[in-house]
Amino acid sequence: MVAVVVAALAARDADDEVRTAGRTQPPSAAPEPMRDAAPGRATGQLAPALPSPPRADDAAPSTLLELPDGSYVDALNGAVDAPPMRDFWGPFAWSPIVGVERSDAGIDWYRHADGSYSTTQMVLREDLGRMAAMTRVAHPGAAPAAAAPRAR
Repeated sequence: MVAVVVAALAARDADDEVRTAGRTQPPSAAPEPMRDAAPGRATGQLAPALPSPPRADDAAPSTLLELPDGSYVDALNGAVDAPPMRDFWGPFAWSPIVGVERSDAGIDWYRHADGSYSTTQMVLREDLGRMAAMTRVAHPGAAPAAAAPRAR
């Protein structure tokens, strides 16, 4: 069902014009690509988040990630059924996604307008005995103090 919804939305967006209540309006302009990324970092441009209805528990696994504003984007790094980002965003005001960056470890991260980063990925959950999706959020701020070396 999710694939059908995504395919329908993609077909709708492929049109050169958006028709609303009998009026024809030009499509909105695409955001500027990011130019300030550090060398060696892959960056990308994102389409606006797609509004998607929540799926039923018995539906096919979802590769979409629910954002705190109720919209959806593709989950990164092959994550399936990732927990909603609102559960991990914290007390900070929502900041829209402005691009994607790849870390030196090969993990794709969403970059947000306020400098926050978020990602999803599959991790081994030993308590579950299987791989499960994880959602992570990192907000800018003071760096934590360095940990003291372990006493021997």
